[in-house]
Amino acid sequence: MRPSAVLASLLLAVCASAIPLNNANANNALEAVKRDIANVDSAIAEKRQLPDLSSVTGLVGGLLDTLTSILSSLTSTISGLVSQIESAASGTVDLNTVLGEVKSTLSSTLSQVNSATSGVDLSGLTGSTGDLSSAITEVQNLLNGLGSLTNTSGVEDLLSEVTSLANDLLTVLTGVLSGVTSAA
Repeated sequence: MRPSAVLASLLLAVCASAIPLNNANANNALEAVKRDIANVDSAIAEKRQLPDLSSVTGLVGGLLDTLTSILSSLTSTISGLVSQIESAASGTVDLNTVLGEVKSTLSSTLSQVNSATSGVDLSGLTGSTGDLSSAITEVQNLLNGLGSLTNTSGVEDLLSEVTSLANDLLTVLTGVLSGVTSAA
């Protein structure tokens, strides 16, 4: 005999001897086993139930609402930055102050957009493509306005930081727009 056949026969003999047959009726001999199997069967059924994902779907819906509200106000925010840069280019206000304010606003806007878009399925934003396109156009206008300040001396480092932030925001918005249009 093969070793596996010997082992199988030993296991069957041990299992058969584990059933108590002490003068019990043949119909009642397996009651303890049936009772144990019933507990296992109900545990398996409980494990197969679908988990409640309402908190997760509510969170994702909240993120999409947040992102939509950010996008709707983004165009006006960047438009305001463009007008600040234009007034700074005309020489009516202090350029360092304006660039500092623009840098602060761009930095906070970029962090808001990044945190709202990270890990979110963008297919729910198909109705926001107009806002995204407008925001991208305004960021491009901002970059053009910043480009007109490149010959200004004394603000090169700050201008470089602001231009970098504007380019980063343009990259993020373009990525979001491509994600939305590919999901549609």
